[in-house]
Amino acid sequence: MLPRSPCRNIPLPRIEAVEMHFLTAKQVGTLADAIDPRYRVLVLTGAYTGLRIGELAALRTSRLDLLHRSLRVEETVNEVRGYLVFGPPKTRASRRTVSLPAFLVEVLAAHLAAYPPGPESLVFTSPEGQPLRRNAFRRRHFIPALQKAEIGEWTEDPKGHPHFKPGARIHDLRHSHAALLIAENVHPKVLQERLGHASIRTTLDTDGHLFEGLDEAAADALDGAFREALAASTRPRAA
Repeated sequence: MLPRSPCRNIPLPRIEAVEMHFLTAKQVGTLADAIDPRYRVLVLTGAYTGLRIGELAALRTSRLDLLHRSLRVEETVNEVRGYLVFGPPKTRASRRTVSLPAFLVEVLAAHLAAYPPGPESLVFTSPEGQPLRRNAFRRRHFIPALQKAEIGEWTEDPKGHPHFKPGARIHDLRHSHAALLIAENVHPKVLQERLGHASIRTTLDTDGHLFEGLDEAAADALDGAFREALAASTRPRAA
């Protein structure tokens, strides 16, 4: 029997925060137009629903309800030791229904007509009709599209060779969704539910800094409410 845990007082490595990038609606459109046409709607869906890449890759036509402008997230796919593994989302909150903007319903319908789903009924697949592999998709399609859309910068490696530093990751489409909603003053609770976060604290810890400036807007709104009430109380009454 050990009298105490050997794990105590062990210095842990510092966890470096991954830099997040937020694309504007214009940049999202430019990126969607720059990528292989087969994946144009994937980019738009990622940015305007907030789905994770694994959720996008596992999205099946049976979970699309274009008539009622919604989709259900009930499955995700991950690559484990070279094999694609389909399974349920990692948390109960990740299983969710997401409402779709009207334009996205139209482009999804056009996508399904142009690229009919295969035997597995996946909405987004490789050109061969196989499930998407994140790393292959990133290397073959996403980074070249970033270059074409000029989202990133060119630098030189130690040997003087040109090197492209991407200005966004695939996951940043999800962060961009949060940024677009916050810019429209959408309530954080709605944001939490669309992103599938188990706690609103996760939402605020991840994207809370985007709410900066809303406090001033709230103060201005309160000022307007006060002045309107004051004007109403001092307005002469009709005889």
